[in-house]
Amino acid sequence: MSRRMRRTVRSLAWWMLPPLAGCFSGFHTNQLPQQTYVLSVPGAHATAGADPGQASAVTRASQPSGSLEVLLPAAGTGLSGEGIAVLRPGQRLDYYSGARWAEPAPALLQALVVETLRQNGRFALVEPDTGPFDAQYLLSLELTHFEAEYADSGAPTVHVELVCTLGQRRGRQVLESFTAAGSATASADRMQAVVDAFEQATRAALSQIGMRLTPPASAAANRTP
Repeated sequence: MSRRMRRTVRSLAWWMLPPLAGCFSGFHTNQLPQQTYVLSVPGAHATAGADPGQASAVTRASQPSGSLEVLLPAAGTGLSGEGIAVLRPGQRLDYYSGARWAEPAPALLQALVVETLRQNGRFALVEPDTGPFDAQYLLSLELTHFEAEYADSGAPTVHVELVCTLGQRRGRQVLESFTAAGSATASADRMQAVVDAFEQATRAALSQIGMRLTPPASAAANRTP
């Protein structure tokens, strides 16, 4: 190739580069940004119309006792991650696109159980298994349901279920075991409505845990004639 031809090829190459760069910079995606959701626990004494004086009297009458460590829940199939699980007809497990929980479902439920029991005020200390203290009692949790289930048509129904086992740290003696569950049908087949149903179902399960769990020493005293 002559010197003149090489100069011509280089000139053509430089002339073609700007349009190519413009084409690549124009690429874009129609994918919606990922939405992150959290669940919350109702505030203490949140019952409508509750008498503050009566609530204070109840608090004084039942002095908190014992310390409790809430273990990270063991998760059922498909429930260990941040995806918002969906059960479709035919027992097909799926996840909502473009939506996720703020943390893995077991960690999310553990934090909610801890907060519920702290607000309940029956135990003197409630902490997760990452806490610095050796608690007297352990609460083992198994997350067996935490999904939105679709029938053939319409909005889904959310199911939340936790198997709870209370035991002593020393000797690992089981004191009580029960299942806390809640269900709620979404008002519409929209993501925000589904998350609202998750919150309703979760609060129902948490309410059962809060009412059921009592420090064993207090429970024994209450059973004494």
